Amino acid sequence: MPRQPSNSLQPCQSVPPSTNSARATSPQSPPASHPIQGQPQSAVNQSQGQAPGGPSPATSGSTKVSLNEKDHEPWRHRGYRAMCTWMSSDNDFFVLRRFGEAGARVLLYMQDQIVVLEEQLREQDDICKRAPKEIADSGTFRGDPNNQRKKTMEDLSVMLDRYQRFLLDHSRLKSCPNASEFQIKNVRNWFEASNNAIEKKESEFINKDGDLIPIVPKLKTPLHRFFDRFEVLKRISCLRDRKRNEKLYDTEDFERQTTIYNKDSRIDKFVTCATIAIGLAMLLVPLWLLQYFTSHNTGTTNKLWIITAFLVGFAVLFSILTVARPFEVLAATAAYGAVLMVFMQLQYNGVG
Repeated sequence: MPRQPSNSLQPCQSVPPSTNSARATSPQSPPASHPIQGQPQSAVNQSQGQAPGGPSPATSGSTKVSLNEKDHEPWRHRGYRAMCTWMSSDNDFFVLRRFGEAGARVLLYMQDQIVVLEEQLREQDDICKRAPKEIADSGTFRGDPNNQRKKTMEDLSVMLDRYQRFLLDHSRLKSCPNASEFQIKNVRNWFEASNNAIEKKESEFINKDGDLIPIVPKLKTPLHRFFDRFEVLKRISCLRDRKRNEKLYDTEDFERQTTIYNKDSRIDKFVTCATIAIGLAMLLVPLWLLQYFTSHNTGTTNKLWIITAFLVGFAVLFSILTVARPFEVLAATAAYGAVLMVFMQLQYNGVG
């Protein structure tokens, strides 16, 4: 029997191109039921508005399907077509599995097959040592009289090629960063918003945490990732791409706004401005504090406490605001501390 329609469907949504970022929000609506497994495909995979025996009464005499019909049968009118359109339109939505465990098992299987062929080759070499001279020649490939050894070499070359190619591909997949919580949540929200447009078992891949990777990973600073976690920040008017929103929502499959679209360029500028402001504050505030304590004849100990506090704060903020590695953080902190110490020394010598 076909899936039962739902009166509270949230249709699938699209996102802007890869230069933008987007967030799929989760609607408050019950999922539509899915057709029973084993049902003939002709009863499920119908063309839009077409029944097995002829045109559907809901679409008879008209090629346009109403939004209400799409809400009632999302698996018929949207399904994978809408999902692929939505997922491929933004890098933060394109998340797939790397199949780490299955890949490791295949590699081990192929490795064992190569070991078996390698052992067969050694056995044939040993046989050649004991065979009569006229049929024993291990010094030539072209004139090798041992046809079985030729066959083993051919099989071994084919298996090695497959193994090495798969090994390199798998190593590249393993080196890819895991999908972020933000990216995974986007896809989960889409499945909820689509109201069971995709078979439940086929959508469970998104729950394989630790095995999910973005197809095009983007390096984001911790501050940018912090920004992504809060939907309320994404709704700030100046960061949204309203023209693109309107253009996308006018298309056939994206009538309801359950995805928030933002321009990455604007978010990057916001993060850059925040980083510059914090950097200037970390440079100017301690200088004025040191000058203040110097003018009030405060001891050196208090000044050292100020420098220590700002050095620790600088190291923490530098780690949060950038993607620098630990030794780069240490080098930048040392340079920052040198600036503060030079300023304190100038004051000690009576300069300024």
